[in-house]
Amino acid sequence: MLPRPLRRPAHLRPLAHLRPLTHRLRTPGRHLPSVGVAAGLAVTLLAGTGAAVLSSAGPAPARAAVARTAPAQHLHGAATAGHRRGVARAAGTGGVAAGPRDNGRLARSPRTFEADLLISGEHPLSWTVAAAIHRLGGVEAVERVDVGHIRVGQAPAEVLGVDPSRFRAFTPPLTAASDPLWASVSRGELTASFDMGHQAGLLLGGLMAVSSATATYPMRIGAFATVGFPGIDAVMAHPQAMALGLTPGNGLVVSAPHADAEALRTAVAQLLPRGFGVTSLSRVVVVRDAGEYLTRGQLATVLQAAVSRLGAPYIWGAIGPDAFDCSGLVGWVYHQAGISMPRTAAQQFLAGPHVPVSDARPGDLLFWAYDPTDPGFIDHVALYVGDDKMIVAAHTGTSVSVQYVPTNELMGVVRVDPAMAVAVGGPRWGE
Repeated sequence: MLPRPLRRPAHLRPLAHLRPLTHRLRTPGRHLPSVGVAAGLAVTLLAGTGAAVLSSAGPAPARAAVARTAPAQHLHGAATAGHRRGVARAAGTGGVAAGPRDNGRLARSPRTFEADLLISGEHPLSWTVAAAIHRLGGVEAVERVDVGHIRVGQAPAEVLGVDPSRFRAFTPPLTAASDPLWASVSRGELTASFDMGHQAGLLLGGLMAVSSATATYPMRIGAFATVGFPGIDAVMAHPQAMALGLTPGNGLVVSAPHADAEALRTAVAQLLPRGFGVTSLSRVVVVRDAGEYLTRGQLATVLQAAVSRLGAPYIWGAIGPDAFDCSGLVGWVYHQAGISMPRTAAQQFLAGPHVPVSDARPGDLLFWAYDPTDPGFIDHVALYVGDDKMIVAAHTGTSVSVQYVPTNELMGVVRVDPAMAVAVGGPRWGE
């Protein structure tokens, strides 16, 4: 007989249940610090480095058939013709050490753009294709970037090479407004996500060996800040990306906040040459009554595979079978049942319908947002196994273990639908 479902969060339970749950949240070994503790840590680390702590809380998913969520406070409407031309022809084949200056500061667009799609491929994307995408209905702006894989020390990372003065307009508003952050990128420093910095043990302000398949050189870690792109762990300026040998201009960020997300993705895919893919950046969360998507045999395989990995160490970027990070563990256990999963927690959040916490069943996925630089960004996942417990690859210094489910900062419960999991763009587990 399967274990009973997850109980309601503490704030929805009778008062008599509050004390036991509070005790659990205070016990040693909890997998991540609370947002308050983490935010305090970020402030301490960033003080005096010239980088700012960024904060952007996205709206909570609405209970509707399809609820589209995107960074708050983005401005929409038609850009000026001159600005649209400038964004459409953003430098992606060379880059500059610093962007245009205004009163000694990095110039920035007077508006921001919602980043809706990230296109990436094996070769530079031609101007002809970029212009054709820009002409699609609903597209407000595009920005060329360099997309590649690097290692920061021993930690793997997906990185964007950008023109800081233009790319900043495609990040959440408070991120876009941080002159110190983008000045840091312009100086040749690396901005890493808060999650990567925490889990990979990066030292803010320290020099790290940053390497690609063809080159290695030291870079200063200038800031921890999530730029809101699922699957992207770090940002650097174009010259540093070129020095590392990343493919120039092989990516394109597309802003189309009022377009139908799936229709636009289909139209863009039809324009792309072979070897290019499209990742959705604005979340499309499906909320509905969920049925059964896995056979009993598949569900048993997922749970048994998770149990078999108990004791395996947490390593940032590891996907198994001997070490894991949180999303790597989820991808591996579902792979054992023949189900292809996205690589990152933010994309796994889209791998099935969302169900009420009280309806959680063994095999469902639990998600949290702990990043103080972007509280709405999903950065942690675990596998529910029943009886208020989960199997999780928690954080650096721990191993895969069974823990009670903490409900603070819990963002949702997803029942994996293999068809939806396949349809999610972005990097796949095992790639």
